[in-house]
Amino acid sequence: MLLDLHAVWCHWCHEMDTKTYQDPAVKAAIAKNYVAVSVDADSDPALTSRYGDWGWPATIVLAADGTEIVKRRGYIAPAQMLSLLDAIVADPSPGPSVGAVLKVKNSSAISLAEKDRAALSEAVDALYDVTNAGWGTEHKYIDASAVEWSFAALDAGNQLAMTQVRRTLDANQNLIDPVWGGVFQYSDQADWKSPHYEKLLSYQADDLRIYAEAYSRWHRKTDLEAAQKLYSYLTTFLSAPDGGFYVSQDADVSTKMTGHEFYAKADAARRAAGMPKIDVHEYSREAGWAIRALCKYYDVTGDAAALIRAERGASGR
Repeated sequence: MLLDLHAVWCHWCHEMDTKTYQDPAVKAAIAKNYVAVSVDADSDPALTSRYGDWGWPATIVLAADGTEIVKRRGYIAPAQMLSLLDAIVADPSPGPSVGAVLKVKNSSAISLAEKDRAALSEAVDALYDVTNAGWGTEHKYIDASAVEWSFAALDAGNQLAMTQVRRTLDANQNLIDPVWGGVFQYSDQADWKSPHYEKLLSYQADDLRIYAEAYSRWHRKTDLEAAQKLYSYLTTFLSAPDGGFYVSQDADVSTKMTGHEFYAKADAARRAAGMPKIDVHEYSREAGWAIRALCKYYDVTGDAAALIRAERGASGR
């Protein structure tokens, strides 16, 4: 079985669809030897959880009994794909990309032991990019888990955590669309200034919640303004008439107009050029994220419209 896990908003998924999977030789090889399954990752949280580290697009090849043979991350050109498909037929034994399953030990503990907490704190601190801010040195975005851990560390008296969070929030302003609001998925350069222009609901919800929390702590105008831009985008572009929330907005208008060109335009010029596609699917998981963020925004700002919007989302109308 050939499993293609993709996302509607994903540029390289589109490239795989139009180039690799439309290549005559690749199509023939798949038709001859494989059962092909293509899944929108946003629609299946279980598969997203299992293969999230491999995409998107993620290309997974499984034997008839479900055993994994190959796991590949990202775009695969037609010639590479054809070579891969032929090699698997010749030798279907699991390749080096398929490692042993990590065994998770059960525990009855309800909190971290002090030594485990200290080790985790050390690991989080080690991942912080002192030069550019944020956690990690490749893709730059707000890692909500790391920021929330830092909030907890700050509450425990770690003043360095405040500096780390503030610098990260300030750097992330580069990824917030100055025209329509909303945050782009990430920067692929460490300076935070090379955005991938997809706008995912998960990022809007996380960033809205984080900036609202930051404003409640430090009352910085910049944090409030960021939260307002995220709130405006979420409620204007990703809100459905039935009270739910849409999943994402694509990076590009078309193959002829990429996000790099489109998002450099002002409002009127954007609307004249067309609209990057919004994925109008609605999922309970994403709705929950949005509702949680809206409630936090209301709690911090007192904006009654945010609470009404959250209640509508929760009731499905």
